[in-house]
Amino acid sequence: MEDVWITDSGCSRHMTGHCKWFSSLNPVSTKEYITFGDNGQGKVLGVGSVSLFAKLSLREVAFVRNLGFNLVSVLRLLDEGFEVRFKKGACRVLDAEETLVCSLLPFGQVFRVDLTSVSGPARYLVASPSANIWKWHRRFGHLSFDLLVRLSSMGLIRGLPKLKAEKDLVCYPCHHGKMVAASHIPVSQVMTSYPGELLHMDTVGPARVASVSGKWYGLVVVDDFSRFSWVFFMEFKDEAFGFVWDLVLRLRNESLKAMRAIRSDNGGEFRNSRFENICRDLGLEHQFSSPYTPPQNGVVERKNRTLIEMARTMLDEHRTPRRFWAEAVNTACYIANRIFLRDFLGKTSYELWFDRQPSVKHLRAFGYRCFVLKKAGHLDKFESRCLDGIFLRYGSSSRAFRVWILEAKRVVETCEVSFDETMPCTTPTLSFQVMMKKAPLSLRMRKVRLMMVMHEPLHRLQLLRPLL
Repeated sequence: MEDVWITDSGCSRHMTGHCKWFSSLNPVSTKEYITFGDNGQGKVLGVGSVSLFAKLSLREVAFVRNLGFNLVSVLRLLDEGFEVRFKKGACRVLDAEETLVCSLLPFGQVFRVDLTSVSGPARYLVASPSANIWKWHRRFGHLSFDLLVRLSSMGLIRGLPKLKAEKDLVCYPCHHGKMVAASHIPVSQVMTSYPGELLHMDTVGPARVASVSGKWYGLVVVDDFSRFSWVFFMEFKDEAFGFVWDLVLRLRNESLKAMRAIRSDNGGEFRNSRFENICRDLGLEHQFSSPYTPPQNGVVERKNRTLIEMARTMLDEHRTPRRFWAEAVNTACYIANRIFLRDFLGKTSYELWFDRQPSVKHLRAFGYRCFVLKKAGHLDKFESRCLDGIFLRYGSSSRAFRVWILEAKRVVETCEVSFDETMPCTTPTLSFQVMMKKAPLSLRMRKVRLMMVMHEPLHRLQLLRPLL
């Protein structure tokens, strides 16, 4: 009964249970059911159009689940302007000009549409045109349908007929062999209304080398509205909950408006019972990106890339040892909050978050040589009053600088610092100083002389030749 259309004078609408007949089909959102003669019911899955002939196109045909027949409603034919004439042994469907549209032949106790009553071969949706384009689609190694139709219209290949474009053609081998990740359209507007409404978060790591304080991972949190960011460093990934909890509590006290949601990936450090409990207690929505789909968490992913690139560049400038990567990332985050403008708003992240313009007068170059004032008592009158150090980052809770003391091999936080930014190339690198401390005395003296030559003016090279 799949290829037979039966006319039914008691049918309220055209309907079929076979989707191959539809030239267009739209799914329905409402729950609509059709009652059968045995009081059974079938759900209406969609409504579309069916073209049986050039002159007979059925509109608003229902696609009904579990319907084994194709039914033509006589009432709907009359509503569409056709005339149905019944007589013994035959029936005809005429248009408004009383021209024959099709014949209806006896089929048991009912009439069926005679698909051969019109000149030319019987044709419906997936027969002739689609079969032709499917044939050439397979012959051309599953070439895309759009390219195949465009190629046939150009007339550049002999033997290739004109092919007509078809809608909603699905080739399963093409999906299996060619499917790629979906593209993600960039956001072209600000999706939140105020700072602190939505926080993006993600972890970075593990690093190949532990930081000076023994950390392996980084946690980056970005505000959606202002793009202001925070970075925390962890020894283990499960420490992320503690940092997020402290940040959420602090932001709830600082902001006059409520936080609405947080967004992260599906990592175990975020998708756990502890995060579920705080989100439930604070009324937060925890949004997750799809598994293995980093672009859906693109705000923080892009921030991660920016911070890592800045940190990598600062470490490379003076060949700073990689164990200072955490200090470089922290400095990069501190700078990024004060210099990058928020798209569509034209203000820095710092100004959007604190409602005042940032000041950069205190900024210093990462890895430069500096001098830290000695604070120890009972210094000798002729003893040096400062210690040599390397600037690493800015203080997290005070207006101070964090400096690596070369002699003591430890980090101190102080505001009593003097910087040497005049000639960066004359400052020995950390890796060079470590190498020099471990090398024999004779080799160290030779290395020092080589460094002096590298940075001396050309007119003084003649004076330094005896030293080499």
